[in-house]
Formats: sequence, structure tokens, C-alpha cells
Amino acid sequence: MPDFTNRREITSVAQLTPVQAEQLRLCGQAYDDEDFPAERRVNQDAPDDEAVLYSVELWDVASSDGSSVYEAWFYQSDSGSVFLAGTTDMVAQIIQCGLECEDPSRELELGTAMVRAGLLPPGDSAYDRLSRAADATP
Repeated sequence: MPDFTNRREITSVAQLTPVQAEQLRLCGQAYDDEDFPAERRVNQDAPDDEAVLYSVELWDVASSDGSSVYEAWFYQSDSGSVFLAGTTDMVAQIIQCGLECEDPSRELELGTAMVRAGLLPPGDSAYDRLSRAADATP
């Protein structure tokens, strides 16, 4: 089972690879349906800029051998997007702190990892199920 690792706060596109900058652009688009460049999404100096995403974190989601499987973005305190590592293929979203994923096996994989990392709140409707699955995972 994968684990959330390597958390970093993103405040500038200079911290990102070109693929990660594109992921950030897609995160913003998924959040507010607006297509702004990554530079604008993290420009904390822009006054009253509705395009800015706040509290942006990027996590690696690594397999048991340490290789990155997913890149998970968290922003706006209760939102996020998950991509296959090194791609712009969005496979899940975080909406009001809850995991939304169409693939049941991927949802279980990501959800249990979120529980173990303390990233899924106990009040989430899937928390009990995912917590039991996380406890059953060696």
C-alpha cells in the first residue's frame, strides 16, 4: 500500500517541474473552472486575485519500494487533486476534505493512505470503512 511522503509547501512555480506546473494549472481549473497559469495560482502578492490557490501542498504518494506512484495536491484547506506521478492524468479529487475517485481499487488505495497520513478527517462518510481497511493492511 502506498504512503503519503515528502510534503512540501508550494509558494512559487520555481519549486516545480514543468509537469507539476501543469498539474497545478489543472488543479486550479478543477477547483474553479478557470484556466489560469500556474504562476498566477501561487502568486500570493496579487491583491484580491481570485485565481490564487492558498495553502498549496504537494505530496508524493510512494509505493512500498519508495517509488512515487501519485502526486497529491492539497489547497484551499479542503480541496485537492491526485495525479499519476509524472503525468497530468488526474485520477482523484479531494472535495470538502473527502476523497472522490471513480476507480474503487484506487479509491481504497488512496483512501487508506490518506487515513494513515491523517489527511482524511474522521467525519468523512468513508472514514470508518477506509480506517478499517488501513488497519487490516500490513
